[in-house]
Amino acid sequence: MAHVQTGLWNDVRNAQTLAWMITGRLLSGCPSLPAWVPHIHSRAVFAQSTERRYRRWLDNPAIDPGQIYGPLVTRALWDWGQHTLVLALDTSMLFERFCLIRVAVLFR
Repeated sequence: MAHVQTGLWNDVRNAQTLAWMITGRLLSGCPSLPAWVPHIHSRAVFAQSTERRYRRWLDNPAIDPGQIYGPLVTRALWDWGQHTLVLALDTSMLFERFCLIRVAVLFR
């Protein structure tokens, strides 16, 4: 929670939802929302309730990923120290006209 409580939220519940989504994603090792549910602590009785809450969060127009992502990554890399930062670039051509470049930080 310390990494996502940056004051960018209109409600602390949005920060908590994001923290649990990140936790579920990391522990499941899978990008599928249903795979995250077993790793989530929630008052929801049914797994589909938790999944539905995450889908609503992802579709919320009041949440700006660009405004959240920059400070989140900066905070996560703050203690990187003198360790070497290794980036991986993955390129894909779209419609033989556009080049999409994904950048990933290699960790562990």
